[in-house]
Amino acid sequence: MIDSSFRLGIVGAGGVAELHAEAAAGLPGVEVAAACDVRTAAAESLGQRFGARAFADHLAMFAAGGLDGVIVTAPHSLHAPITVDAAAHGLHVLVEKPMATTVADCRLMIDACAQAGVRLGVGHVVHFLPSVREARDVLASGRLGRTLMITERRTAHYAPGSRPDWFFDPVLAGGGIVMNVGIHSIDKAHWLGAAPATRVLAHTWQKPGLNVETEASGLLQLGNDVRVALSLVGTGLPFQDETEVVCESGALRLSRRDGLRIYQAAGENQVPPDEGDLDGAFRNQLADFVEACSQDREPAVSGDYGQAVVATALAIYESAALGELVAVPQVLAPVGRD
Repeated sequence: MIDSSFRLGIVGAGGVAELHAEAAAGLPGVEVAAACDVRTAAAESLGQRFGARAFADHLAMFAAGGLDGVIVTAPHSLHAPITVDAAAHGLHVLVEKPMATTVADCRLMIDACAQAGVRLGVGHVVHFLPSVREARDVLASGRLGRTLMITERRTAHYAPGSRPDWFFDPVLAGGGIVMNVGIHSIDKAHWLGAAPATRVLAHTWQKPGLNVETEASGLLQLGNDVRVALSLVGTGLPFQDETEVVCESGALRLSRRDGLRIYQAAGENQVPPDEGDLDGAFRNQLADFVEACSQDREPAVSGDYGQAVVATALAIYESAALGELVAVPQVLAPVGRD
């Protein structure tokens, strides 16, 4: 059990760590007590901003004590060993997406936290965006009828210099645009479609001189027979983050730029985009995690759910390599707590 003050350590002091730290600063009874990064200057900078101790080694930070939980924002392939170490020190863990770079590592993290009696949450922050939650509620209500198909389009500037160098290391990152940006699209497809993917047919492309893909397309079949078309583009196009869901009695279009539009025979309803919605989403995600730890319940996005998203991303890579339809290994994968 934890007391009324929840003390966090953050491992990895990059830009996403700052979003988590700002979220903690906006929650009563939650504080960032320690920051860690192998880049000592980055850890010290984050620590100074939020009044936290700085460490260059996560094991030293855990051994120093004074923490209730840890947020892991290190390179993707390091998520598993850091999570296992945190669990061994009795710390609850909120790990950034993607949960890990292999299904085996996801399972290792889940088992380590279960055996230590600590909670494990996965940072799929999309679940806390107001427009996405509204879309999920509309679909779950049944007012649009059965969901038939989902189209997910995402663009991002994905080139050296636009992101940290490790994003272009296939070992550290686990892949390119699919594993980093597309993981949000896979998550949305699973959550809005109300089932994990079971089969995938995909293609990926990478530019000469790069070791990770910058473009991808795919067709996914979910466990409830909903079909998903996925497009990820890292070159040239203006920013787009758009989801269309077609149902038996209507449809909806979800856009980070334009908000949510709901289409039915009776007319069109619009939910405008929220100002500062990403900051609020990080804050609400952290509030859920802290509450889950305090109440000894599963966080809204569990380890099993995060594992299913990673399994689908890896199936996309396998399909692209083989040039054929592949099955997604099925794991325990609840579609998320409402």
